[in-house]
Amino acid sequence: MAKCPACAHEIVTPFVLHEDAWRWLVCPHCAARLERKNPQIVVPLLSFWVALLALGRLGHRFAVIAEVLMVAIFLVILVKFMRPELQLRKPLPKPEVELKINNPSN
Repeated sequence: MAKCPACAHEIVTPFVLHEDAWRWLVCPHCAARLERKNPQIVVPLLSFWVALLALGRLGHRFAVIAEVLMVAIFLVILVKFMRPELQLRKPLPKPEVELKINNPSN
């Protein structure tokens, strides 16, 4: 469940990997076309995850601390993907050239 940014109603969101359902996501209350925001925290957390791999080699205590932090990072990333933030989809641009089939040529 996520909130519509236009009308603030709760919306059922599709599964994270179901791209076709995300393409057609529309608020049932206000008919706003929606898309998910990219989670901004995932990339820094993944880089911290890699740094924890090096920390785990320093000894048993550091390895235990690194494992606990890795589980915490994994849970935060999982929650971010399961509860996405939504934003309004930008309207499609107007075509620069129009094809007028029904008009007679000069």
